[in-house]
Amino acid sequence: MEPRTTSEPVNSSVPAHAAALAAPRVIGLYGLPGCGKSYIMDQLKQELGETDFEYFEGSKEISKVTPGGLDEFKMQDKYKQDHWRKLAIDAIKSTCAQTGKTGIVTGHYMFWEGGKKEEASRVCSQADLATYTHILYVNAPLEVTAKQRAEDTKRARSNLSSEHLRRWQETEIQEIHDLCRENNILFATIYPNLKSKLASLIRDFQCHDENHNRLVAEHIFDKCISPSYDELQTVLFFDADKTLAAVDTGTRFWKIHETKGGKKDPLSALFRGPLGYSYTAFRQAMLLYEESTNDDEFEAICEEIASHTRPLSGNVLASAPGRKLPPRFFCHCDLRTTTLKVVGGGRIKDGFVVTPSVKECLITRAKSAHTVYTWAFGDSPLDLPMMRAAHKPVVVVGEQQSRSKSMEHKLLTEIRDNGLQARQVLLPVNTSPPLLDTAKLPVANLTEKSFLDEIFQPLGRPGGVRLHHATDSHATKLLSTPMRDDSIRGPSLQEAHENAGRYLATRYLVELIGTEVLAIRHPQGNFVAGYRLLDEEQTLIVPLMRGGQSMASGIFKVFPKARLHDAKEPTDVKEEHLKGIVNVILVDSVINSGESMAQFVQRIREVDGAVRIIIVAGVIQDQAVKGCSQLRAVARSTELTVVALRLSANKYTGKGTTDTGNRLFNTTYLD
Repeated sequence: MEPRTTSEPVNSSVPAHAAALAAPRVIGLYGLPGCGKSYIMDQLKQELGETDFEYFEGSKEISKVTPGGLDEFKMQDKYKQDHWRKLAIDAIKSTCAQTGKTGIVTGHYMFWEGGKKEEASRVCSQADLATYTHILYVNAPLEVTAKQRAEDTKRARSNLSSEHLRRWQETEIQEIHDLCRENNILFATIYPNLKSKLASLIRDFQCHDENHNRLVAEHIFDKCISPSYDELQTVLFFDADKTLAAVDTGTRFWKIHETKGGKKDPLSALFRGPLGYSYTAFRQAMLLYEESTNDDEFEAICEEIASHTRPLSGNVLASAPGRKLPPRFFCHCDLRTTTLKVVGGGRIKDGFVVTPSVKECLITRAKSAHTVYTWAFGDSPLDLPMMRAAHKPVVVVGEQQSRSKSMEHKLLTEIRDNGLQARQVLLPVNTSPPLLDTAKLPVANLTEKSFLDEIFQPLGRPGGVRLHHATDSHATKLLSTPMRDDSIRGPSLQEAHENAGRYLATRYLVELIGTEVLAIRHPQGNFVAGYRLLDEEQTLIVPLMRGGQSMASGIFKVFPKARLHDAKEPTDVKEEHLKGIVNVILVDSVINSGESMAQFVQRIREVDGAVRIIIVAGVIQDQAVKGCSQLRAVARSTELTVVALRLSANKYTGKGTTDTGNRLFNTTYLD
């Protein structure tokens, strides 16, 4: 079973009104006459309000568009009635498109007041199915419906047997269910498990689309990444069923549910049907879980499954005693059956569903936004997009009778047409026959040291930010005083920055880079050993203009054999400037977000991948070297040393009279 889930809401980047104009959300509220649709509608009005929602009674809307009203409508033939019904639903759709609100409509699927099957009259039209994005069916207990029909004094209700009401309700549910699948409409029954969370469900319907789904998934993934972001280098993505675990936890869920008196597994039919493995299909699967159990029952079944499910990833972990593991493992999972970090779920409250495109999106985000190394483990064609996106794709090949029947052909196509370079692991080890030719898809062993070393050992590249600062030193207190004094500007402030550059050069840069011996003449006339910066003549000092110029001047005076090159834009650093260079010292007076400095680092790395880069600043805001900053992102692929006089938690960015560059050069009149 593939992941199908939800998570806490995040606002979509698409304005609600614009989205509504493109495709208005209209929710049909269906059920037998007398089941309580109007009562539920009144409750929803109170809970949801009318700011974001429009409420429509189907019969009243028909009355509005029919000359002579509802009485005249009832006297007309079926052809004319269908015409007025279409006008009514078109008007509802138009209203929702114009207001940007989500519509909730009470309606009838069929009338079957007589006892004979041929007397049933289906009134749901293709126009209805083209309008509704969701249909909720009020499957109230039949005894409740019968009682409400009998006590209704406003409408004339025929006296129908409980058996007839049962056949009527079951027929409607089955036929609406099938029509919704064919017309890309989400469908759920309300009783008993959705009744208490109906308002929450409709709010979810209001905001959810594929874009929202992706944003929520990224939000949840970022929250998983953030606790260990500073140390994280590698992320392992596992598909859930038959990859992370040998069993299909979804199938097991429905078997347990059936033993407790619930329905049989509906998911196989769902994914084999018209919806396929689309976003709508995964959302429909979430609704099936929701309507099948309440939250406590759901968690209890998941706990039962988890107690009997050993993750296949445990083979990897158990085979690595004493190893320093990557700080986080992540997996995609439909039901929470593992102790690994899970991106997934199975309920409305989770906020998103894990589709094949979401898997691919999260790996792409891990690589681009978090610049980590990615492994993807999957077993089915649905996992191919995420395996294609990962640095290291691994196909998990299970026992022959349970593996995907179409995987071999689609995998071959992926290798041949898209150049996928993957390996396969056989589970159980050495017993399952491999897929394809092992020359095309080499076999790796989860218990072999070489394969585990590749996963667990640190990447073969330096990385990370190495921060050095003198914030609390007495020297910094003296040096930073004139730099922070607003009355000191122009040449005096330039001198203060120059002094700070001298201090940082002698306290930190010499220690970080090292020294080399040179012969100098002693006043007594003989030659003695002197010292200068190691590779001083192969060192390039680059002040970011114009704030870094004065501090760079101080560094230059300590290392007079170095080269000095002013740069305003990253492209000002060219190949000829870096030819023969061993050390690059980037200098700025203040680093706020680190965005500009990161661009310079990226530029230098594009030209020369081996040169050492050291960043020097008078003040650096701590946000620039922590969390998901751009400097730290750049440092994923290259070791980056940062030296600062002070590290500051003040996120204020100077402008005009407070800008350091303007204060240095008496241009505070500039905004």
